[in-house]
Amino acid sequence: MDAFSPIPNHAGFTARPLFAEAQGILKKGAFAKMEPGGGGPLSPHRHAHAHLFIVTRGTVTVLMEEEERTVREHESLLVPGGVLHAVWNRSPEPAEIVGLALEASCTPPIPSNQ
Repeated sequence: MDAFSPIPNHAGFTARPLFAEAQGILKKGAFAKMEPGGGGPLSPHRHAHAHLFIVTRGTVTVLMEEEERTVREHESLLVPGGVLHAVWNRSPEPAEIVGLALEASCTPPIPSNQ
């Protein structure tokens, strides 16, 4: 679990798992490194589980449906399940994030204006 690997359908984005098996409401977890201009997926996607992105270095941009949100070092953003999303490093510096996939049942519903 120590090696960083490229993630399919992403660019300039490598990650390694934080744990081997799901743990309660945590379905998956990864520590990711994003080069400047890196991110993904290349085509935004949606799925039932939610993502909690925690930025540990740099700044990332998270696309949620039609809106972009900037998340800076030591900040986080919850993307509810069912929301179209992607994450990108649009800064000139590398970025690092912790990404957690959470059971859909423990996250707030999608806002009605989306």
